[in-house]
Amino acid sequence: MRRLIRQFVRIETVAVLVTAWLAGALGLGLATGAGAVPTAALMTLGPLLGGVLLLIRHSLELASRIGNLAGEATRTLDTVRRVEGDIKKEIKQTFRQLEALQNLSAVLPANDVLPASRGWAASPDLLAVLVDLIISARPSLVVECGSGASTLWLALAMRRFEIDGRIIALDHDPVFGGKTRDFLARHDVRDLAEVRDAPLESFSLDGETYSWYARQAWEDLTGIDLLFVDGPPATTGHQARYPALPLLSRSLSPVATVVLDDLVVPDMQEVLRLWLDAYPDFGSELLPLEKQAAVLRRS
Repeated sequence: MRRLIRQFVRIETVAVLVTAWLAGALGLGLATGAGAVPTAALMTLGPLLGGVLLLIRHSLELASRIGNLAGEATRTLDTVRRVEGDIKKEIKQTFRQLEALQNLSAVLPANDVLPASRGWAASPDLLAVLVDLIISARPSLVVECGSGASTLWLALAMRRFEIDGRIIALDHDPVFGGKTRDFLARHDVRDLAEVRDAPLESFSLDGETYSWYARQAWEDLTGIDLLFVDGPPATTGHQARYPALPLLSRSLSPVATVVLDDLVVPDMQEVLRLWLDAYPDFGSELLPLEKQAAVLRRS
């Protein structure tokens, strides 16, 4: 019924019907000699019926609009609730990162500008975990896949706690690697940390081809006590960080710890699964950090 009313009850249609009604009523009155009053009354019914039809159509359109508004209001409310949840989550996460950064600054006071954290760089909560590993394990050799804020913070920890070790960071991006070197120079820790330019090259592993850091940049490394895998970026290729363990496993010390970052990325989760399948002597601990991470140690 609603569809029929919307389809046929239009101003143009009603105007034609009312006009026809008026003409018919007038003709009928003249033909029958009913007189002026009955004829006028009959003619009046036409506009009244036309008005009723238009009122019904208007009411249906109004009801439809109200229904649409109700739907829009529901969708808007759902969106507001989602945004509210996201904001609360972000506020909580930001507080955790500020808390971790404050702890880092208290343990390792710096006398110069520090590189940015979060985003592409390691988040403060992960930096706190890495610094704690440096302090507790006192590694002789730390190797980083990727360079940046973590390189500087680990070097500051080695200097602050007088750890007899060194840090080698591999970076495929010479511009980014140069920025890390500048921070190391500003904080006077170049004697503890070195950034090596390591352009990506192809490696064949288990029948698959991967892009990873050039062999000449890491083939001399032995006795790695801490391996931090935070590169290459996922955008450089499928399972971009998988080669780290297959290529460096023989260079790890018996007590080595491996840290894999960015497990919020499905590709990195698959890398961890492949590692644990290929190296059953390693166990892993998942850390509920901002970008999630895993710590691997030999069982």
